Amino acid sequence: MKDPIAIDKVLVQLPNEPLREVTIQVWRPFKDPEYPDEWLCPASLEPLHSNLLPARSNSAFQSLCLANARVLNLLHEVVEKGGSVWLEPGASFPFEAYAFGVAVSLPDSYSR
Repeated sequence: MKDPIAIDKVLVQLPNEPLREVTIQVWRPFKDPEYPDEWLCPASLEPLHSNLLPARSNSAFQSLCLANARVLNLLHEVVEKGGSVWLEPGASFPFEAYAFGVAVSLPDSYSR
């Protein structure tokens, strides 16, 4: 893969494990060579998740949104399992600041 279009670093601590730096990377969506009507968008969370399957959609924009959502969901799973995610020591990761579009305005009763 070529250079990622977005790179960020967070600190992650899983229960009973040492604090570690995790690099978030999202690449540019590209047309699937086997299925030309579909788009793929790779993402990774090194070293937690380095072999994620690319997000797949019939839209480049949606595949990019799905890749970003997957990254956020995987980071949120760390918190749900009793771990922590920080932008820097003592500064919790602001998940709500990374939500966008309809996800921000959905009513609480909406099931995801």
